[in-house]
Formats: sequence, structure tokens, C-alpha cells
Amino acid sequence: MAGLIPGTAIMNEKLKAIGYVEVVTRQKTFLGEAGLRFRGHQFRYSNFELDEPHSIELAYGLRKRKGNEVSEEGYFHNCVLASYVHAHWASNPILPEGFVRSCLRAPR
Repeated sequence: MAGLIPGTAIMNEKLKAIGYVEVVTRQKTFLGEAGLRFRGHQFRYSNFELDEPHSIELAYGLRKRKGNEVSEEGYFHNCVLASYVHAHWASNPILPEGFVRSCLRAPR
């Protein structure tokens, strides 16, 4: 990572996550309000550990397409959203609209 989120990515030999997920945002981000729902995909061999656990509130609740288990993911800090989820923008038209609105409001 670029040091924008204070933590360390740890590579593993085995695949840690793969597959489609349902995402619900837990806080307002530049994508939209809390409670925004969209779909995405994960494919990763790493885990991310914050330098100070619980110093940043996790941005998403994730549910795999098969099953009811909810996990937490996504780090939103100083207008940076870091996530293993590759968002499927067409899964919810509000997602790209919220991003564009945030870009238009940003100082130039």
C-alpha cells in the first residue's frame, strides 16, 4: 500500500477470499450514504492489519452470496476508501452517481 491507511498487508500462500459478495456501507463515504447496497467480487491472498486495531471504523458489512455470515471490510480514512472488494458499479446506479457527485463537490 501507499501508506494512506496506517497498517500492513500480509501475503499468504493460500487464497484468503474469492467470490461474489453483497456489500452494505456502514458509514457515509464518497460513494454515498450509510446503508448503500451493492455487489462486488473478492480475490485475494493477503490480509490487512491496522497498526492500531479499531483506530479506523470498517466501512462495509459483507455477505457472501451463499450464506448468512456477515464479515467486516473496507477502510475509510481521510477521504481514502481501501477495500479488497472490486465493486460492480452496475449493481446499484446510486454507486457511480454518488462517486461522480462527490468528485464534482471536491475542491479544485
